[in-house]
Amino acid sequence: MRPTLRRLLRLWRVQRDRRGGRLPRRQDFDPLELGSKLLPYISIVERDGDRLRFRLCGTGLAKAAGLDLTGAYVDALNPNKDYAHYITSLYEQAMSRCLPLLSESIFIGSIAVAQGRTQRLICPLAYDGETVDHFIGTQVFERSKDSLGDLTMTYAAGFLPGETRVIEDEA
Repeated sequence: MRPTLRRLLRLWRVQRDRRGGRLPRRQDFDPLELGSKLLPYISIVERDGDRLRFRLCGTGLAKAAGLDLTGAYVDALNPNKDYAHYITSLYEQAMSRCLPLLSESIFIGSIAVAQGRTQRLICPLAYDGETVDHFIGTQVFERSKDSLGDLTMTYAAGFLPGETRVIEDEA
């Protein structure tokens, strides 16, 4: 796991411990504590009925996505509906387990040599400590060395899911 993701996981666990093992709230995360290296890659996603909507998108994520995701619904964001379904399913897994979820995938541009790899961490949040109502997450990106052209994850022509796992406390 990349250092940025490890840092958010550590902060999520600290906040959960402060709440006696209950899920942290969105308000428990101080931008100063997140720090200048993590903050640009932070997202806050809220449950809005049966849908998921970005409440906050850091500037680093916005650049990688090719647009500011703030206010956008996860299921309507990507023209590739398979990718939108994949991302939604990651949030559903984190919600159902009430534990952070780590995933990685490859995103592929319209020309086969435009590729990138991303790792994301999605951590569930709950105002009441139990019912997941938000998520805090972060994501890191790597473009392949021989990648050509402008490549953003949102407008990628395709993707390949990689490892996905729930992060238990011993991990």
